[in-house]
Amino acid sequence: MVEAGGTSVGPRRARAVRLPRWTRGLAACAFLILLAVPGRAAADADDEEVSLAGIFVDPARFVAGGTADQRPVLAPGAPRRLGFFDLRRRQYFTVIGLPPGQVRPGGLASLGDTVAIRGHVRRAAGAAAVTIEAVYPVDRQPAASFSWWPWEWHLSVLAGCGLLALLYLLAIGPWRARLDPQAAPAGTGPVALFLGGIAVLVLALNGPLDELSDDSLFWMHMLQHMLLAQVVPLLLLRGLPPWLRRRLLRHPTVSRLWDFVAGVPLGFVLSAVVLGLWHVPSFYDRMMRSETVHVAMHLMLMGTAFLMWWPIAGGDAARRPLSAPGKMLYLFLLGFPMMIVAAPIVLASRPLYEWYALAPRLGGMSALDDQRLGGLIMWIPGGLFYWAVASVIYFRWAAREQEPEPPLLPRAV
Repeated sequence: MVEAGGTSVGPRRARAVRLPRWTRGLAACAFLILLAVPGRAAADADDEEVSLAGIFVDPARFVAGGTADQRPVLAPGAPRRLGFFDLRRRQYFTVIGLPPGQVRPGGLASLGDTVAIRGHVRRAAGAAAVTIEAVYPVDRQPAASFSWWPWEWHLSVLAGCGLLALLYLLAIGPWRARLDPQAAPAGTGPVALFLGGIAVLVLALNGPLDELSDDSLFWMHMLQHMLLAQVVPLLLLRGLPPWLRRRLLRHPTVSRLWDFVAGVPLGFVLSAVVLGLWHVPSFYDRMMRSETVHVAMHLMLMGTAFLMWWPIAGGDAARRPLSAPGKMLYLFLLGFPMMIVAAPIVLASRPLYEWYALAPRLGGMSALDDQRLGGLIMWIPGGLFYWAVASVIYFRWAAREQEPEPPLLPRAV
């Protein structure tokens, strides 16, 4: 308490978030989902324009699931029909139309190499056929086109994020007294952090960032991974009020299990292992070919990132909290797995990931330059992010150390 001009000025309290009308929260969640209306649905069309990279094959000798070591080959002579094997997605297409003068039966021997095609795909009853409009050498295919709007939306992401935001608002609002009768109202800061984390998650998994990372640019995928593994978990954890963190871990079994997997060093190790494994070229290309595997990878990346961030952002809910110097050392060490994974990607003399090596190039950037830029983004900004958080912890710790200690004896009046 400080006396200033005869007025008593007490410590400044956190401003509570007042949400008297919970229809506002529901309306916000509904608005998030309604944004998908003008966007493009993330689903296969019956007739879609495509750019594919692969090889022409003889259907009579094609074996489904051909690999790079045992590619389908052409039978001697000119087959009456052609197939096309997409090497990026490992998919077979029946060729039902060829561009005049570009692909002739007598010239099939020259088509054993990898080529790029532009055309239209039609799907029915689990099968796919392609009408080819142009054929190019894979290293001289036309640049990819990209439209910034309308966005491609994933309704599952919107629904999941909307539900998570709704449960959070209910927990800190109408359910707060039931969950913890002594819980103080949440301040505007934590609420802004949590909802900001939800917004970053939505933007990372929808729209241009997601579309470019899936189709064309490795460096955009690395930027997406940084948001999912560094920004989103930290914002969500810091946005949870301390009483809510403790409430979520109230059950003894849950608390012991979480304390084990999120403690030092297991959370650190699990996060580093997941990061390293999914950047092995064979695993990475397999993940890019399967939407299910891709979703599983994102969940593993974010899940282990929550474990990794818990000693930093768990607060008093962590059973074995780190001191300020311990947190700074922990954050310093977190940069090493990122550097170890990024270094081979940056220093490679050839493209490591077939998915991007065969992709139509966007903006004139080669596949190798795209790969190196992605590795540098992971290495430099990724490492600097941990150091930035460590700097915040240091300055807060230094400010506490400089606060004057209370007198041992009361001052004489």
